[in-house]
Amino acid sequence: MKKSNFSKLLDLIKQYQYILWAGFILFVCCLVGSLYIYFHIEETDPKKDYWLKIADFLMDVSQTLLSTVLIGGGLGGIVNFIFEEQKKEEEAIKERYDRMKDGRDKRREFRKEMRDKLQKVYDDTALARVLIQSHRSARTYGEQIRDRIMPGNIVLQDLKRQLIELQEEAPIKALAELQVSLTYMSAFLSVLIEEFAQHYVDIANLQNYQDVLADRRRTIFTEVLENIEDQKADENAKRTFLDQTEQLFQIHAVPDRMEVVWDAMERLDYIWDFIADLRNEKGVASLYQSFFIDHHFHCLRILKDKDANINEEICNQSNFQQYIKELERLTAKKNSDEAITKHDSLTRIIMIKGLHFDFENMQKKQN
Repeated sequence: MKKSNFSKLLDLIKQYQYILWAGFILFVCCLVGSLYIYFHIEETDPKKDYWLKIADFLMDVSQTLLSTVLIGGGLGGIVNFIFEEQKKEEEAIKERYDRMKDGRDKRREFRKEMRDKLQKVYDDTALARVLIQSHRSARTYGEQIRDRIMPGNIVLQDLKRQLIELQEEAPIKALAELQVSLTYMSAFLSVLIEEFAQHYVDIANLQNYQDVLADRRRTIFTEVLENIEDQKADENAKRTFLDQTEQLFQIHAVPDRMEVVWDAMERLDYIWDFIADLRNEKGVASLYQSFFIDHHFHCLRILKDKDANINEEICNQSNFQQYIKELERLTAKKNSDEAITKHDSLTRIIMIKGLHFDFENMQKKQN
């Protein structure tokens, strides 16, 4: 607890009390001795002049002690002490203010960096969605997952780690809510990545199959045109053209579970939810809307400033509150000596409970 100036003054007096008492006693002795001589000296005393000189000397000493030591030194020292203490206090206040300002600037910069990174993840994800929708190809699907979705998920995981590593004063008040919302976003990107890992080979093979088939048809068509040119409009040219072009339209067997790339991708729950409308005819939000977009804006709201309010509608959801408790449990476990397993991941928990991702079924298909 901070001491007042009066308390500091009392401490100073206690520190120098022996010197003060000695000066005071000497002052009293000199004053009393001088007054005693003045009042008791006899006019007829042959040594009157001698005693008066002693009395004057003692009076001078007492006045010197009073003016120089007790008043000048005491009161002056007190005034100087108070001045020095005020000066120290002002310097301490200025130093504390500078530290607070520096800390505030660092926290503001930290929040800005997080907002910028978060916005880039959101923009890259939105761009990937548009490109997959418009190109409708396995090649674009693979490129966008690898080039935008995967790096975006790494950024989200890195942001979560930065928040976990904050030991002292946090740059945001709603730290737990921010961590959970970031995990919602990461969980959605994670199911896209896991689904990609499980099904992309089939999708890519189908794309390659269709590309080869298209090249073959172009080759046959070119050969037919060359034959017609060689025959120079023979009367049977038309018949030859029709016979040869039957190969262009013959039925080819398509691998099981795949007819065309877009139909195959339509069977993938999470990527199809990602590129579909944000809300269906009944107004029900897609997983992309409720797990990624909504929580992206919730994170931005929390990162606006240190004391920003949370989104009550999102945070009051039962699942959100459950994940807050899971985060506390997992944090306590990671700070203990207990062994950590792959199941001790809030991202994985949200993937399973919130997004209903089936890890076991995925592993069976891969095996």
